[in-house]
Amino acid sequence: MTEPLYNALVRKLFSSAQPASCAEQLSGQWVVGEAGSVALGTWVRLKAEIQGTRVMNARFRVYGCPHTVAATAWVAGQIRGRSAIDLLPEGIARLCEPLEVPAEKLGRLLVIEDVVRACECQAGNV
Repeated sequence: MTEPLYNALVRKLFSSAQPASCAEQLSGQWVVGEAGSVALGTWVRLKAEIQGTRVMNARFRVYGCPHTVAATAWVAGQIRGRSAIDLLPEGIARLCEPLEVPAEKLGRLLVIEDVVRACECQAGNV
């Protein structure tokens, strides 16, 4: 019997991920971060609704493997309620262990980190 490619947390996050529609009209103050490329196999767009100094809501679109989708869904859930200028103080590397991301996929997590940092920069200018 072979080991599953993805652990239970990745399967749960992947199957319950609800990306935002590209055409979705959003009200309120939103910041958007985007990084990666479909041609390179990983692309992420994250939208965060800012109210005062806090993230009230987050939506995403993602193209990539199940680890990438799961990590993006996890990040979107984790940043709700956090300071808009310090969304992931622990960094994206914290995802490696619970999601069991193999070393050859760590670059995909860096794309997600770039998206988060882009949102933080925009939030700092709001």
